[in-house]
Parts: sequence; structure tokens; C-alpha cells
Amino acid sequence: MHRFRRGFTTAEIITSIVIIGILGIAMTKLVVGQARSFQLDNGLKRARSASRSAMNIMITDLRMAHDSGASVTYLDATNNRRVDVRVPLVFGVVCEVNGGNAVLSLVPVDSFQMAAAKYGGYATRNASTGNYSFATAGSSDTIQSTGAGHCHSGGVARYADTVTSSGRAGSVMQVSPAPPAGTQVGDMAFVFQTVTYEFKTSAIYPGTLGLYRTTRGRSNTDTLAEEIIAPFASTARFNYYTNPAQAKDTSLKVAPTAANYWKVRGFQIVLPGIAPDTVPGRTAPLSTTTTTAVFFKNTRRP
Repeated sequence: MHRFRRGFTTAEIITSIVIIGILGIAMTKLVVGQARSFQLDNGLKRARSASRSAMNIMITDLRMAHDSGASVTYLDATNNRRVDVRVPLVFGVVCEVNGGNAVLSLVPVDSFQMAAAKYGGYATRNASTGNYSFATAGSSDTIQSTGAGHCHSGGVARYADTVTSSGRAGSVMQVSPAPPAGTQVGDMAFVFQTVTYEFKTSAIYPGTLGLYRTTRGRSNTDTLAEEIIAPFASTARFNYYTNPAQAKDTSLKVAPTAANYWKVRGFQIVLPGIAPDTVPGRTAPLSTTTTTAVFFKNTRRP
């Protein structure tokens, strides 16, 4: 006896197709949504990357500056996009004072850092006030190795050059120009270069700003400039922390005048990073703003 199997009716087939179509559309929307979410997150990540990289580079330099005196040499009062700061390269002590130069016993420092640096002069610390006085290098001034006997004889006992760290040894250097008035043997000292950070038109990403770093040496003539991070929006800028401290450490948006540069003790840096490309479905690259503060750590008092 033969049994006939009942097949699917047309209505059942249509219903199945509709259900499968609905599930397919839902899955497609889910996959597309996940892809767009990934693209969005990736775009924001690339935008944040520009801000974070700029922040890390600037913190390394700026936090080493002295919180008073002549560390800050220029501030852009028009757009607040440029700062010039004297940044220490290596610290040590004064072990000889001469009419036209001084001899410094310096602690170990990375050789690559010194090779890439531009000699801008040196500063000596007044033991009574805690303030540094700067001797700015002219076009003919030099920094050069000299004999350790300058620091190891005549009753002088300033031996930073005998310190060794990670295989690097300290050094004794003769530096010019003449030391600041009142400099004495035993005073703390450092060798510096002037570093400029400036937001200006990017050469890499037209229509945006790039962060440029320029190192300046003798008389600001020995320079090395490069665009280090980009792109940024036009709202990139510096704000200013000054002495005495503002209420709740509020930053100032108006740059101090040249006569008051010595009051600056740090910067608030606004970094509106932009993704280098446009996420599909958007008409412009994504952007996100990171704001950070850098305070000078080379303070007058312990």
C-alpha cells in the first residue's frame, strides 16, 4: 500500500520566504551596524592618537623647565598657538668660575639626546633664592670637554663627572659665555636648548594644523624644525598657569605680557585631534579634543 507524502503548500513556502527575508534583513542591519560602529571607534581612536602623541612629546620637554626666571622666552599673544621655552638638557654643578666661562661637572646623559641637541647656553642656581640665572649662548660661544682636574683639585670637591649610570659616565665641560653675576663654585647648574612648540598650517594634511617642534641653539640661529604630529583643528591652543596660583588652578586664556613671562609655571594644552581620513557615511573626518596640563617641575623650593 503506497502512502502519499504531503508537500508544502504555496502559502507555507511564501511564509517561510518572508520569515527568512526578515531574518536576513535583520542580520544585514546588525552586521552593517557593527561595521559602522567599528569604523567610528577606529576613527575616534586615530583622532585621539594625534592628541596623545603630541601630549607625550611636549610633556617630556616642558615639565623640565624652571618655574620662575627666564625659562619662557616667547608667547603668542594673538592666537595662543606658540610657546618658546628654555629646556634643560643635562644637570650638574659649577666647579670653576672664570671671567669668560665656567666649568661644569655634569651627570650622565643619553648620548643621542646630546647629539641631537642645540646648545643654547647654561643656567646657574642662586642658593639663597632658588632661582636660576641664564647665560644665553651667542654665535661664538661653545660647550666643550675639559680636564677633570678643574673639578678635582684646589680644594674643589664637585664630582658629578665620576657618576656612572647604565654604562654612561658623567663629564666635565667648559661653557661660555661668562657666568651670571653671583655664580659660585658648588651652585647647581644645567645646560639648555630653547624649544619652540607651535600649531600652524600642516604640510602633511592641508586645511588642518600641525604641531611643529623647533630646537634653537646659539643666538637662535642654530635651529632644527620639524612637523611632528598632525592633523589638528583650528581650536588647538595654549593656555597659561601663572604665579601666584589662580583660584582652583584655573588657566588663563590671555597670554601674559613679555614683562610677566617669568610668572608662567605651566601650560594647559588644548589638542583637538582629527582622524587622518573620513569614515564611510561621514562627510568629514572625526575629531576629538584632549586637554592636558603641564606644570614646570624644576621648582625654586623643595
